[in-house]
Amino acid sequence: MANEMETATELIETQLVEEAPQVKTKKELKKERKEIKKHKKEVKKEAKLHSAKATKFYKFMMTVISLVVIASMLFCSFTAIKFTKSLNDVPAAESADTPANGDTGNAGGDTGNAGGNTGDTGNQSATDTKAPAESSSSSGESSDAQQGDAADAGDPADVNTKAGAVELYKKAHAKVLAEAKSVTRTLDNNTHYKEFLEVGGNSALAGVAKTLMGMFLKANEEPVVHTGADIAANFPPSQNSSAGLTADMIGDFSVKEEGEYYIVKLAINSTEAAPDLGDKSQHLVNIVSSKAVEDAAAGFVGFTGLKNEYIAPSVEAKIEKASGKMVELHTICPSYMKFDRATVMSIVNVDNVGIGLQYETKWTVQW
Repeated sequence: MANEMETATELIETQLVEEAPQVKTKKELKKERKEIKKHKKEVKKEAKLHSAKATKFYKFMMTVISLVVIASMLFCSFTAIKFTKSLNDVPAAESADTPANGDTGNAGGDTGNAGGNTGDTGNQSATDTKAPAESSSSSGESSDAQQGDAADAGDPADVNTKAGAVELYKKAHAKVLAEAKSVTRTLDNNTHYKEFLEVGGNSALAGVAKTLMGMFLKANEEPVVHTGADIAANFPPSQNSSAGLTADMIGDFSVKEEGEYYIVKLAINSTEAAPDLGDKSQHLVNIVSSKAVEDAAAGFVGFTGLKNEYIAPSVEAKIEKASGKMVELHTICPSYMKFDRATVMSIVNVDNVGIGLQYETKWTVQW
């Protein structure tokens, strides 16, 4: 009986020892804690790396989308030029006829004024230099006061005044619309005006954008011929004849004599400090209207506070003295296209955006 009790006791003790939790040594516990800390560090490192990658990707995507904004704006501005001919409510035929009819009525009174203006020619002999706007303006006003509303713009005695130069140009322009067989655009050149580019203060983005602009700002010298109603629709100012141009809209001007031709230069009296928003410029050159830009970008880029500022757009016209026919025209239109905000597909907004653009064209007229 005693042996059986001892055997049973031994069995119970063996079972209790096997079931009892193993007590870890200090060394083992220390090692385990190190492994736990190491695992935590690895988890944190991985999480940090993942976060950095996500941030970098986000910044990259924002940059790409911002570039899309700029590219879209550039594309839209150039595309908008092509749409401007459909924006004017005045039909092309009406634009062509009105100046022609007005000039016919004045033709008979031109000869009678020749004698009274002979003295002005000597006073304005410096035709080989560009006349200052101020002196020319005052001289023009004096001449206009003496001659009245029917001042002879086609007479050499008058063309050296601002009013006379403007009328000479307007009559020649009206002849193009009414009588020319065709007009040919020989140059269409868009350049980056004064390197102006504003992209919300992001200098790095501005650098990339300048490179991007090189894709769009290219001269096109392929001749484009327009005939019939297309003359009024394209010849500067397109669908808006120079009939609305007045001497007070002009700043600098000059009239030179080169053999059988007059070389007439006119520039709108606007500056960077006081830019023209198109009210005057539209009577001298082709401009890009806000509506044209918005229509061109519809569904892709939205604009808030779009404003086109024109800085002294100018023309240089070559006009036959005897016939009053314009044979060549060169236009230059510097501008700033500015936006309070540009929005791409209602997702990304870029504030305070601006681009300096200069539009240049050259034309010849066939009679």
